[in-house]
Amino acid sequence: MARLDQITSLTRTDLIMLGALVLSISASALAPGVRNSSESMVYALPAQPVDTLSTSQVDITEVSNIASEILPSSEVESRSYPSTLPDFSAINDVRTKKQMFFSYMLPKIRQANDKILANRRLLMMIRDDLTIGDALDEDDIQFVSSLKARYKIRQQTSLRSTVDDLLIRVDVVPESLVLAQAANESGWGTSRFARQANNLFGVWCFSKGCGLTPKNRDEGLNHEVAKYESVQAGIIAYVHTINTNPAYIDLRYIRATTRSEEQHFSGHALAEGLLKYSSRGIDYVREIQQLIRVNDLQKYTLPLQA
Repeated sequence: MARLDQITSLTRTDLIMLGALVLSISASALAPGVRNSSESMVYALPAQPVDTLSTSQVDITEVSNIASEILPSSEVESRSYPSTLPDFSAINDVRTKKQMFFSYMLPKIRQANDKILANRRLLMMIRDDLTIGDALDEDDIQFVSSLKARYKIRQQTSLRSTVDDLLIRVDVVPESLVLAQAANESGWGTSRFARQANNLFGVWCFSKGCGLTPKNRDEGLNHEVAKYESVQAGIIAYVHTINTNPAYIDLRYIRATTRSEEQHFSGHALAEGLLKYSSRGIDYVREIQQLIRVNDLQKYTLPLQA
C-alpha cells in the first residue's frame, strides 16, 4: 500500500476504487468458512476474570471481520502454523534484540495503518461533499455502508453522522503504542503465544480449538489465546480491536481530540485509554508508557496524516 503522500495525485474515482479494493481484499482474505456466530468471536484481554464479564464488555467482532488470515476453528488443530518470527530468544544482547524486534514489527504495523489511512482519506472526501450539500453517488454510499458494518456501528443515524462516527474509528494506532504493547505482551517476541500462534498482543478467543490453551488457566475458565496464520494477521486483529471494542472508547476519544487540535500523535497519551486492556489497570498503562519512554518509541510514530 502506498503512503498517502504518494497517492495525492489520484482522482476521486481512483481513490474510491482503491478503497473498494482494500475492503474487498480484506473480506476475501478472511478465514473461509468461519462461523458468523458468537461461538467464533474473538475477545480482547479482559480487565477482570472472564466469568465476571458480560459479553457486551469485551465483545470485539466476529473473527471474520477483524483479521485477514484467521482460519476457522475446525482447522486450527489440524494445521501447523510455522512462525514467521525471528528467533529473538537466540539474541543475547538486549539492545540488539530490541532493535531487531522493532525493525521486524515496524513495517508490518505501518502496512496495517496504511490500509486504514486510505479508507480514512476517502471518508474525509465524502464528509466534505456532505458538508457542502453535494449528493453522493452509489459507490460512495456503498463504501460507507461497508465500513459501517466492518467497524460495528449499529445505530441508525444520518449519513453525515455515520461518517463522523466512522472517522473516530477508522484511524491509525501510533507505531509507538503498538510496538510497546507487542513487546510487553510477547516478551519481545519470545513468548509461546508469539512463537506458536503469531499472537503478540494477548488477544483471547472463546470457541474450543480457536487458539492455544494457557497452561495456567484458572479452573472453570474456557478462554484460549487466539491463533493467527501470520504476524500481520495478528496486528490487523489487534488494531481493529482498539478501533472497535467499547472498552477502548477513551483511547479513541483521546485520538479524535488530538486530531481536532492538530497535535502530533502520541502513543504515550493514547495509552491512557488502555485501562481495560489488562486486569492490572493503571499499573499496566504506566508500564506501557514507561516502555515508550525508555525505548524512545515516539520517534517511530509518523507525522499526523489524513
